[in-house]
Amino acid sequence: MGRWSALVRLAIIFVVVNLVTALTSCSSTSPTKNTTFPVPANITLSPADTLSLDVGSAAQTFSASPQNSNHTAITTPVTFLSSNTAVLTLASNGLACAGTWDSLTTPQICTPGPVGIAQVTATSQGVSSPPTTVYVHQHIDKITVSPIPGQTPPAGPCFSKGQTFNYQATALSRGLDITASVGTFTWQSVNPSVATLTAAIASTPVTGLVVGQAQVTANTPGITSLFVSNSNVTSEPLDFATCPVQSIALAVADSTSPSINVTSGTGKTVTATVVDTQGNTITGAPLTWSSSNPATVAVSSAGAVTTSQAGGGTVVASCTPPTCNIRLQPLLPIYPESAVDVVVAPSSSTTTTSTTTPTVYVSSTGISSSPAGNCATSSGCTSLLIPLASPNDTVGAAVALPATPNSLVFDRQGAKAYMGTDFSFFGSRGLMAITVASPPTVAQFKSVTGKVLTVSPDGQKVILSGADPNTVPAPGSNPSPPATQVIVFDTGSSTGTTLPISGATAADFSPDNLKAFIAAGSSLYVYSAQDSLKKIPLTGPANAVSFSPEGAFAFVSGGSSTSSVTAWSTCGLTSALTTDVVLPATPSLLQALASDAPNLALPTFTSPTTITGILAVESPGIDLFRVARAPAGCSSPASAGTATFFNLGQGTFVPTQLIVSQDQSRAYVIGSDRGAVLVFNIDNQSSSAIPLSGGAIPIRASLTPDGTRLYIAAADGQVHILDTQSGGDVQQISFPTDATTLLSGLCRGVTFTCNPDLIAVKP
Repeated sequence: MGRWSALVRLAIIFVVVNLVTALTSCSSTSPTKNTTFPVPANITLSPADTLSLDVGSAAQTFSASPQNSNHTAITTPVTFLSSNTAVLTLASNGLACAGTWDSLTTPQICTPGPVGIAQVTATSQGVSSPPTTVYVHQHIDKITVSPIPGQTPPAGPCFSKGQTFNYQATALSRGLDITASVGTFTWQSVNPSVATLTAAIASTPVTGLVVGQAQVTANTPGITSLFVSNSNVTSEPLDFATCPVQSIALAVADSTSPSINVTSGTGKTVTATVVDTQGNTITGAPLTWSSSNPATVAVSSAGAVTTSQAGGGTVVASCTPPTCNIRLQPLLPIYPESAVDVVVAPSSSTTTTSTTTPTVYVSSTGISSSPAGNCATSSGCTSLLIPLASPNDTVGAAVALPATPNSLVFDRQGAKAYMGTDFSFFGSRGLMAITVASPPTVAQFKSVTGKVLTVSPDGQKVILSGADPNTVPAPGSNPSPPATQVIVFDTGSSTGTTLPISGATAADFSPDNLKAFIAAGSSLYVYSAQDSLKKIPLTGPANAVSFSPEGAFAFVSGGSSTSSVTAWSTCGLTSALTTDVVLPATPSLLQALASDAPNLALPTFTSPTTITGILAVESPGIDLFRVARAPAGCSSPASAGTATFFNLGQGTFVPTQLIVSQDQSRAYVIGSDRGAVLVFNIDNQSSSAIPLSGGAIPIRASLTPDGTRLYIAAADGQVHILDTQSGGDVQQISFPTDATTLLSGLCRGVTFTCNPDLIAVKP
């Protein structure tokens, strides 16, 4: 037994020795390696600068980003440090405690500490971040904003542009002022263009102010709200008002004349003097510059007027919300004392009879009386749009339309023409936009139906009046459906907004595009993309609307229990005339003139006045009168002079259209029962007539920009071209028909003929 025990002991010793040898061999061939991290060039700490925390808060985590000399992030261990651990401690992961953590590696409980200030840094291998100052304070219940005492407040309820005023923020905790302990406040102006803020903070002091105070500078006219916040608590809003614009006066630079007379291709500059409600002249107000005929007379945002063809127009600069008189309720647009009238003569390289090469489009509503038929409701009928090709006004290639039109109206830029339609046929047809080209192209918007009443001056909105798009017509029926709704079509988004307006017959936009006045029976509606739809009840039916050239008034034919013309303030939507203009009969057509009408009776005003001439058509003639208003303010009073009636010398007639030349020298009246165009010379207040060849009855007319040619769609199935200078019907254009191909004038696919009754000359 003893021998075997000895052998066992020797075996155990041998195994142990071999194990030790093996372990020693492993250790010598695989030594432990130490990791080496790069040294950062800098460290950024977030949040930076300053921070405010409630006592006991544990919701803020700091993060650090070490970077090399190329400002590229690198990986290296970072340690977070607090300069005052009694006030603020940081866990290893950057989680802050406004007090003391129970553990820095696995923080769970944050024990509140005292109020105070601590600086936090992130360090790595001897490199430290810029410090963030942390203010630890009692919980903020409320923040108030008030003017700093000792300042002289403005004389009125607002500050003129450039004026400054100082405010201070106060932080309260259970009614106690703890402002001194909460650190930097964050100040905010909802609309910095109205008022700019310069807050005093530790890193950016403001002369005369301490932390928690700010200087506000008035800028763009309007109202903005000021807010102050700290530790996720925000003050109640404080409204700050930069004084609204009160008046705008326009003048032609380097000229004593209030108007511009130039040749095509040249121009001038218009300047604007702006006065606010405190009577102070201000500069840099964001005015909206507009032209009544931008295709002829263009104006830049700086008032530079350029011209491209013979004709004319008016230029205005207005203070238009939402970019001027911001956030005032109700809307407070301010229009100039008067518009600048621009008359453009042909350049020396052109003659008076060929100053333009017009683009003319002709179409038909598709209604025929012999035999009775309606292309819109006849199976297989296609309506056509035909251009008259220059220079000889020959019939161009026909363009097939996807729907039968009821109207044809160009935008003022001459870029697009819009054609409405009565029926959508369950969403298969709609408004057509014609792009001027050779050949023209047609885009269709199937969700929009109705007759085009007007297009906004900037071409962005089209107002249509028509039936519900789900109305189903009877086959072969002729009458158009009653107007039961109004649609405002946005040409930018290609979408329509339906307005609850029934029976709309006329509409016009203010020159700055802000508002449209829509006449519908005994109601006048005011549409604006910036405001809700307004309804003004009238005491009688209205049938025509026309804005004054500067935009302050909308003149309405009718709308009263007497035969009259009323005027409504664009700004205040109130009756503007001290006494309505009473005429022998309610005029069917109405047009405000860009130029003053001379040699007429004027109301008496003790202050400078703005004069607008008005034309109103009532058979057997035309009325001309003037309206004068005080030039400043929103709803400035106005008074009308005595109307002068001019008999046009052609007997009684049924007026259907009034056209005023761009240079405001002549007015043309179309009557549905007269084989001539009635002409009224505005300058010398005389009348004449231009008969149509064969005594044809004019249906619709359109004038060239230079005023030398009048294109007439007539009841004889032809387009008549009238020379307005010589006074003659110089050309008649017929449209082909072919029974074998069912080509019938301005439609195709039926046996009845569609005659021209829609016509438009490109501006």
